[in-house]
Amino acid sequence: MFAQGDLLIERVSDVAPSGTLVQTGVPLVLLEGEATGHCHAIREGATLFRDDDLARDIPAGLYLGHLQIAAAYARVTHEEHAPLTLPRGTYRVRRQRELGPRDARVLAD
Repeated sequence: MFAQGDLLIERVSDVAPSGTLVQTGVPLVLLEGEATGHCHAIREGATLFRDDDLARDIPAGLYLGHLQIAAAYARVTHEEHAPLTLPRGTYRVRRQRELGPRDARVLAD
């Protein structure tokens, strides 16, 4: 599991892209920060697709999609966080929550 600010990236079994193609190309923006406007982005070639059937165990509103990296690696960058280097493979991408004593809220960068 990889974390970068309000983003969680989990390595999963390789699957063929299905559902809706969200984005492909360079840069690929995984998530734009709500507070700062900074982006979690990948500069290497990757594909982001969304298939809700692959994310039934994730609470509503947190699932962003599945990321497929065909190159040897891809680096996730953000202006306020250290870069993450992800090796070739498939990853499930979601927002991160912060649990409080009474409720849970989505983190915002």
